[in-house]
Amino acid sequence: MINIWRLTRVQLLSSFGLNKALHTRDRKERNNLLLLGAAILLCVVMLAAFSFGYSYMLAQTLESIGRVDLLLALMMAVTSLIGFFTTVYKAGGVLFGFKDYDLVMSLPVKTSTVVASRVLQLYSLNVFFTLLVMVPAGAVYAIYVNPGFLYYPLFLLTLLCIPLVPIIAATIIGALISWIASRFRGSRTVQLVLTIAFVIALMAGSFSINKQEQVQVLADLGAELAESVFRLYPLASMYVGAVCSYKAGSLLLFVGISLLAFLLFTYVLGSRFKAIHTGLTTSRASRNYRMKSLKTSTPLRALYRKELRRYFSSSVYVMNTGIGMIMLLVMAVALLFVSADQLGELVEVPQLADYLNTLAPLVVSVFVTLSCTTSSSISIEGKNLWILQSSPVPAHTILLSKIAVNLTVTLPVLVISWGLLSLSLRTGWVESLLLLVIPAIYACYSAMLGVLVNLKLPNLEWTSEVTAIKQSAAVIVAMLIGFISLAVPFAAALLLPGVDGNLLLAAIGLVLLAVCGGMYRTLQTRGERMFRGL
Repeated sequence: MINIWRLTRVQLLSSFGLNKALHTRDRKERNNLLLLGAAILLCVVMLAAFSFGYSYMLAQTLESIGRVDLLLALMMAVTSLIGFFTTVYKAGGVLFGFKDYDLVMSLPVKTSTVVASRVLQLYSLNVFFTLLVMVPAGAVYAIYVNPGFLYYPLFLLTLLCIPLVPIIAATIIGALISWIASRFRGSRTVQLVLTIAFVIALMAGSFSINKQEQVQVLADLGAELAESVFRLYPLASMYVGAVCSYKAGSLLLFVGISLLAFLLFTYVLGSRFKAIHTGLTTSRASRNYRMKSLKTSTPLRALYRKELRRYFSSSVYVMNTGIGMIMLLVMAVALLFVSADQLGELVEVPQLADYLNTLAPLVVSVFVTLSCTTSSSISIEGKNLWILQSSPVPAHTILLSKIAVNLTVTLPVLVISWGLLSLSLRTGWVESLLLLVIPAIYACYSAMLGVLVNLKLPNLEWTSEVTAIKQSAAVIVAMLIGFISLAVPFAAALLLPGVDGNLLLAAIGLVLLAVCGGMYRTLQTRGERMFRGL
């Protein structure tokens, strides 16, 4: 057991770059650690505040129908769904895709110990998100219901069991996708296509289910909503029975099913780990290789193609940074079938159509900001960064190639979504122009911001791509700055209703253009020194 804890601790510390920062004597490294800690703390506080506010508003609605207990059920189901959704493409990298496989497997520990430490690492990452969602929801429930003392230990006990089943399901599906892809030539492309198809199917299924359930909810809101949630996720019924009603049977079922399934999954995975790893990492080689003439191109174009191939070679990279654009495209298609007026009636916000016409560019920009590939584009080079540093190409050109990949991911989908949203929202020509220009400016802004942040906070010593793509300091800081740059315009639009929305958006666009010009100038002047100093 002590070996499992030691491996898990080392993996978690190295995942966030804390191990090196805690033991370094370099003052710059320690300052970066303090900056990272402050950024993470601020991000956690913001997310917790948003989660509390959302749960509070939801509790007000549920109180009107006498079903505040559904607050915990809904938030538990949402937490499980999002945990499942994000683990599908993350589990493979954490469990099977780590670069130090040979080193770790040569340690004098059992294979089951290595597997258990990897599973615990995946569990720890999911527990963190679960706490952010469920603790505020539990606090809101306690405020409204004022439950007895037994509620609190039961809530804490069941809280730790919520991520277990979603992890199992997501890992199995992620491994199945990887195994199917490994049977084909171009396995990485096949894996990427299958993962994207699964995500889109999951989104489309959720939307169709919600659309069908709304008719029933309007008929008998409380009973039908409970039935819908419990039918879609039976564990939610056991969870509510255990925490809200103090039922011993529900508690034993929920904790028992979660723990037994998790332990069985870990045992089976541990006993077949080497065979599974071999099956997932084996790929077919093409037999018809032919020598062809070499083609030459400009350094920027050659680097761009290299960056693009590297980007699409990793399903984790694509899904983590491209999920925003996938969600934007799905939303744009969905709004073709549900008008803004109907959506406003559904959520009981009559002015929603007016808000969408005014704030639509900022809403679209949220998805664009989520699709920042550059915040990890330097870290993903890892120990191979010296190849780029020693190449006879200015650092400015190298960094521009990474920015170009980010724009390739965002701008084409943005243009398609802009056409669909302009049609569904029936915007005027000024609103349509802003709907395209503002998100495009945010795309340039987030791309250059990601490069600059990654130059300041690189993580080049990762052993799993998931660490560089999802858990590095640069990704967290860039995402935090991106959200703040969106929160300020949102707040200005809501707090200044008397100001013309188009003029406000135009002013925001001009400010961002000036910021983009400053960042571009920084990349030209200081980019060389920052890049060579890594």
